[in-house]
Amino acid sequence: SAGVDWPLFSLEPSDRAWLHERLAQRFDAMLAQGLVDEVKALRARGDLSLALPSMRCVGYRQVWEALDREDFSALRERGIAATRQLAKRQVTWLRSMPQRRVIACDGPQPIAELLAGLQRLLG
Repeated sequence: SAGVDWPLFSLEPSDRAWLHERLAQRFDAMLAQGLVDEVKALRARGDLSLALPSMRCVGYRQVWEALDREDFSALRERGIAATRQLAKRQVTWLRSMPQRRVIACDGPQPIAELLAGLQRLLG
């Protein structure tokens, strides 16, 4: 059976400063929604450690390390930096797919642009 050749749409920011601001807002929201208490509760279980992939996720790792050091002064900066590094790796991965159709997620109407692209493909 022949595989279906699905189109690949990629929502990518055209403005790095816009992306960095959004990433900072996201990490701040995670902190405001109780990330530190969540990681404290996970540590208290006793069966988790930074050796596990789930605890190495962006945000969790930085909080875990801050709890180890009992120093939260650089937590926000470390979390945002790790989030930026992850986003950069994701964009690099997307760029390895030349067939993708890029839509600027920081553009005026990215969802409308995506829907219009799908509509063109589907006829």
